[in-house]
Amino acid sequence: MPVSQYTSENLGYIEKSVASLMSGFRTPELIVGVESISSFTPEYIPGSITEYFGKIAKKYGIYLVPGTLCEKSDELPEGKYYNTAPIFNPKGELIDSYRKMVPWRPVEDMVEPGNRYVVFDIPEKRTKIGVQICYDLNFPEISRNEALMGAEVLLKLTLDPQELYLLNRPIHFARALENQTFLVSTNGVGFHHSTHLYGHSMVIDPQGNLLWEAGERESAAVITLDLDLVEQCRVYGTMGIEHYIQHVRDYNLPMPFTGHIEQAPLFQTLSKVPKTLKEYQKEMKIKGISEIGKQIEQQPDISEIEHRFIDFMEKRKNIE
Repeated sequence: MPVSQYTSENLGYIEKSVASLMSGFRTPELIVGVESISSFTPEYIPGSITEYFGKIAKKYGIYLVPGTLCEKSDELPEGKYYNTAPIFNPKGELIDSYRKMVPWRPVEDMVEPGNRYVVFDIPEKRTKIGVQICYDLNFPEISRNEALMGAEVLLKLTLDPQELYLLNRPIHFARALENQTFLVSTNGVGFHHSTHLYGHSMVIDPQGNLLWEAGERESAAVITLDLDLVEQCRVYGTMGIEHYIQHVRDYNLPMPFTGHIEQAPLFQTLSKVPKTLKEYQKEMKIKGISEIGKQIEQQPDISEIEHRFIDFMEKRKNIE
């Protein structure tokens, strides 16, 4: 979907898209959105936005992971937030929330990392779903731990710029293959602030086969997953040959730096990544990158965004 700076536009788009999908001849049982649908309207979870999405999930009797929200928390310093994906069941209940574990530094300098893997049940289908957000997928530990927790489908909600398309595309196939899971990746499209989002949402099966891929325009699709294929691959091997998950147990590879990763020899000489955009820009100029030209700051009209959001929620409070 296109992602606007206006939360109200994103919420309205999702509500209409869900209604459209549920009016088709083949209706989905789980609907998944994209990352950063409420960047400038941080809220507590639960809150008014999760209440809104809960009503939509209940109205259609579906599982819903509508997108990621900017989550306020009293445990965080002022100005810091979590990038969080709420999860709803067909009763409209908020059954869990996943906080992005690896914020994309330095762009997400205001986002604090979560510390909990989230795998939720769809008992009607006797399956488990793992949730990730964007940059999380680039770290195999997250997918592997969710697979070991029983996930047969990995969801990844994204807001990736065009520059990362070729870099990230192969990673999706690797995560599906090495964990013998389905991988459902969603991404925004169109222009978002100063960048173009590449789209190309994908569904990949446990054998690394591409089941569906969108283009760079807004798109919605209903894809059926043969969940028996997960068990088949894990029990008999991918293509009847590779027993990736089984061999994780059988070989019990040592993890010498677990719990004290900073002591690894690599990190004794490797400098740290810039944590803020200012630090990043300073470092790039030292390298001779982006040293020509004057950068301007474009601040969104937060009061207008909030006004539209409040007005939208007031009009939709009686959704049934």
